[in-house]
Amino acid sequence: FYSIAGDIVTTGLNRDDWDRFFQHSRGAFARKPLMPVPGNHDRQDGLGAKMYYDLFSLPPNGPTGVDTESTYSFQYGNALFLMIDATSDVDAHTPWIEETLKSSTARWKFAMFHFPPYNYEDPYPEIQAAWVPLFDRYHVDMVMGGHIHYYMRSKPMRGGEVVGSFEEGTVYTISISIPAKHDQMTPEPYAVKQYPDGYYYQHMEIDGDLLTYTTYDEEGVVRDTFTIRKKGP
Repeated sequence: FYSIAGDIVTTGLNRDDWDRFFQHSRGAFARKPLMPVPGNHDRQDGLGAKMYYDLFSLPPNGPTGVDTESTYSFQYGNALFLMIDATSDVDAHTPWIEETLKSSTARWKFAMFHFPPYNYEDPYPEIQAAWVPLFDRYHVDMVMGGHIHYYMRSKPMRGGEVVGSFEEGTVYTISISIPAKHDQMTPEPYAVKQYPDGYYYQHMEIDGDLLTYTTYDEEGVVRDTFTIRKKGP
């Protein structure tokens, strides 16, 4: 399946934007499902995301107090995916995130939402305070975001600090696929990779206890890769 961490189109209430998106991507999404989360452009200017809900059919198993199908979870093989609408109320999600992670027996755990909690430009302290402790407590392997217009992959982190292994911490990633360039990037002590511009997509493959993550640019050139191998039962 495919996933996009929000800002699927420029103006979420403009049907022409969606028609162009599905026209360009028809060769991909006609064969495999797209499991997205909304970004601020999909919920344009606080006017709601009606077009997003009309065009997608997603699991209705999210938290109460949040629009149905904006946040949801699913399990694929031995992996749990939390698909979170970070454009809506943070606190409304917190009990649901904890219960979903606490009750899961999945070997791998991932979270995807639009606003990345760690970035040099506009960090989100409310997400760091509410959700990161749960990612630490229940050991989410990766948190994937977008919004900030550059590429970043972190070292494993716990409580906002770098730790020594993937078993101890969570990897945070940001990826972007629009024209943008950061001329002066602030070094991030937790970052393994930073790219100020470019078009990127990721391929993730899980084979039992081994995860392989590869980032490609628009020419198909590998720009980043790493593996996680789980140990123990």
